[in-house]
Formats: sequence, structure tokens, C-alpha cells
Amino acid sequence: MILSKNNMDLMKPFKFRMPKEVIFESGCSCLAPEKALQLGSKRPLFVTGRSMAKSINLAALMDKSSELGMHPGHWGMVEPEPPVELLEEAVEEIIRENYDCLIALGGGSSMDFAKMAAVMAKNRKIKPRDMVGSEKIPQKGLPTIMIPTTSGSGSEVSAVAVFSFAKERMKKGISSGFLVADIALVDPELTLDLPQHITAASGMDALVHGVEAFLSLGTNPFTQDLALIAIKNISANLAECVDNGQNLKAREAQSYGSMIAGMAFSMSGTAGVHAMAYPLGGQYHVPHGEANTALLRWVMEYNLEGCEEKFIPIAKAMGVYEPSMSDC
Repeated sequence: MILSKNNMDLMKPFKFRMPKEVIFESGCSCLAPEKALQLGSKRPLFVTGRSMAKSINLAALMDKSSELGMHPGHWGMVEPEPPVELLEEAVEEIIRENYDCLIALGGGSSMDFAKMAAVMAKNRKIKPRDMVGSEKIPQKGLPTIMIPTTSGSGSEVSAVAVFSFAKERMKKGISSGFLVADIALVDPELTLDLPQHITAASGMDALVHGVEAFLSLGTNPFTQDLALIAIKNISANLAECVDNGQNLKAREAQSYGSMIAGMAFSMSGTAGVHAMAYPLGGQYHVPHGEANTALLRWVMEYNLEGCEEKFIPIAKAMGVYEPSMSDC
């Protein structure tokens, strides 16, 4: 995007928050133990969902941590759309066992869970519901390392965590610079064996992140550029990832698109699709990617009347633009 004096987005202030270090490379997840050591950790805690608890990758990382002289632990009870009540259990164990660094290995739920648990371990006087919204976390938490095993949430680079509040039957977002991970290790090889339905749903979540980051009222020229890069990569590769999951080149492009989309929406925020997807998740436990997918068409049709000109660059990034479309 080229800025000009007529581009009003140029006047919008924005803040760019990123992990201190992002490594994007197939196989880079093996670096997690030494990165934890560099962060000063002696007692790292690996945070995963139940399905990841028996994975070869986790066992290898814990073994390597031990070889480096650390004493690793494992919390493997993260649930999809994690409830805040589960956080308290994890935080109690973190404090009791003196864990000093959290390493998330999993999808968005595991990464969001680890980021919030790290914060709560250092902010014991404030409850998760008091952190809902923007910049309500008093201080930084424990160091965190994010290792995504899906290519959808973008949580490895975002300043956001989303949780289910069971009593209200709602999902709510928490945004803070203190939720940004210290290190993100984006290893596309970890996505090669993802089932088709998870590949599709998480991939569509990433696409919606890109689209809404571009259209959001909080967007700016920087996030729009990032969003279009994300949309282009995801649109060109998601179908291939679903049909041929072992295609590493496509998986790399999809992981890259998901990561870039995470950077974009972390700054701009999301919009109508996510706003309506949260109640579907909180009330009816519809998986987030599936809820976004179901809502995308209808929200975009509604938005079209108000910002038709913004859909032209999106169509071009998706590779579906036709000259007959009015290029505003």
C-alpha cells in the first residue's frame, strides 16, 4: 500500500507489539529448550491439550530440557475453548512447583491458556474477568514461548487471549502487551499431520483474521499491508493443505499467512464475524474456526454496502478479482 496525502489512515496512530524473537523455520520447534534456558529458566512448564500429551514432539522437548540441566514439567489438561476456571488450577500448580517459564505446544487454546497462566502467576490479586478488555493487566507475567501446531489462531504473535466464562456462557477477549510471548517458534512441520477438518477450520480462522484486520475500523496502512499478505498466502494454499496435508511447501505458506494475520489483527482488532462467533462458542460450544466460517459470507455481504472499495484489494489478494468489478 502506497501512502499519500489523501490516505486518511496515515493519520491514525498505532502500536506494534511483537515477541522479542520470532523464528519461522521447519524444524525450529526443537530450539524451545535452549531458548527457555536463554530466558533464565530452570523449571519450564510445557502446556498442551490432552491430545498433545502423548506426542513424540513433547517427549523429545522434555528430554532435551532435562539434558540441558533444567527440570521440566507438563500441564496437559487444556481444553478447546478453555474455561477460566481451569486457569486457577494451572496457576496453583505453577506456583506450587516453582515453574519459571511456560512453553505452549498446541493450537490457539493452548497458547492462549499459557499466556494467561503466565500472567496470572505474577498478578494474583486480579481475576481473569477483571482483565477482560484492553490493557487491564497490571504487570508482566512469567516468560513464555509459543509453538503453534495449527495454522489458524496467530496467538503465537498476538497480544490477545480468549476464554470461555461458564457462568455467563460467553467467550471474552483479553488484550494486553503483557500477553505478547517472549519467543515464537513457528515450525510448519508440526502441521503436516493435522486432520483435514482441523486444517480447514483453523485455516479459515486465519483467513478471517486477515480479512477483518483489513476491514476493521481500527485498521491502519501497516495492518492492511500485513492483512493482504496473509490473505494472499492463505487463499492460495489452504485448499492444498486440506487435500494434501503432507505438502510442506503449502503448509509453510499457510503457517506464514496465519502468523502474519495474527500480527495484523493484534493491532487492528477484528470485527463483526468474531463478534458474533464468540456467542456461538460460549453458548453452543461451536468451534471457533467453524463459527467464523459460517458467519463470514453474511457479515461480508452486510459490510459490502458500507466499504465496497475495500473489497477490491481483498479480491485481488484472493486471486478472484475480475476487471468487471468496479475498482474504486
